[in-house]
Amino acid sequence: MKNKKAGNRARIATLGPEGTFSHQAALRYSPKASLLFVKTVRDVFEAVHSSKASCGIVPLENSLSGTIGQTLDWLLQFPLHIGAEIVVPVQHCLVGFGNLSSVKTVFVQPQTYEQCESFFRRRLPHAAIQLTGSNADSARAIAQNNGKGNAAVVSKLAIQLYRLPLIEKNIQDNEHNVTRFVVIGKESPQPTGKDRTSVVIIPKGDRPGLLFDLLGYFAKRSINLTKIESRPSKGNLGEYVFFIDFEGHQ
Repeated sequence: MKNKKAGNRARIATLGPEGTFSHQAALRYSPKASLLFVKTVRDVFEAVHSSKASCGIVPLENSLSGTIGQTLDWLLQFPLHIGAEIVVPVQHCLVGFGNLSSVKTVFVQPQTYEQCESFFRRRLPHAAIQLTGSNADSARAIAQNNGKGNAAVVSKLAIQLYRLPLIEKNIQDNEHNVTRFVVIGKESPQPTGKDRTSVVIIPKGDRPGLLFDLLGYFAKRSINLTKIESRPSKGNLGEYVFFIDFEGHQ
C-alpha cells in the first residue's frame, strides 16, 4: 500500500449515500474526483472490476471494532490490488432541531450506536433508538423528521451536506477511534519506499506448527509483520485462510 493522491479525472466507487465516512475518505483521497455511490462493499469491488470506476474505496479496519470481514472476503475473491490507504478519524455528532433535554428519539446506525453507547447511557438514557442503514441515512431521517423530539448521530460531513443543526459534537466514547480505508484498483502500485503489502495465505491442509512455520518464513528474512488475521475459508468447517500485512513492497 502507498499513500498517493488520485488524479482529478478518476472516478471513485465508494459506499453511499452522501455523508458516510466512506464518502469522507473518498474526498480526502481525491477532492475533485467523480464519485460513484453504491450500496454494499461488494458493489464497490464489482464497479472497479467491471471498469465502471477506475478505483474504489472500502473500509478495512476500525480501531475499536476490528477488521471488516466483508472487505477481506471480497479481496480474496476479486483480482484487484490495494493501492493506498486512508485513515479517517471517526467523529460522531448529535444533530436535531431541539436541545439535549428535548430529545425523545435518535436515528443512529448500529455500529455508530455501539461507538457512542456510553454517551447514550449518560446523557440520553430515556431516548428511543431508531436504527438506520448508514450515518447518511440517519442524516436523511432527521432532515425528514425535523420535530423537536427527534435527533440523529451523523458525521461532520453530513452536517454540512444536509445543513443540520448541531446539538453536541464528538460524542464517540473513544477519542482515538479511527477507520482505515483502502483504495482498490486493477493496477499494481509501484514501490515508494514507504510501502506495506497485504497477502492471503491459503494452507493446503492443517497440521501442528503450521502457523509457526508460515510466520518463520517472514522472520528469517527480517520482514516485519504489522497484522495477521484468520478467516473461515468458506469451505469445510475448521479450514481457515490467513491475511497478513507486512512492511515493504510486494
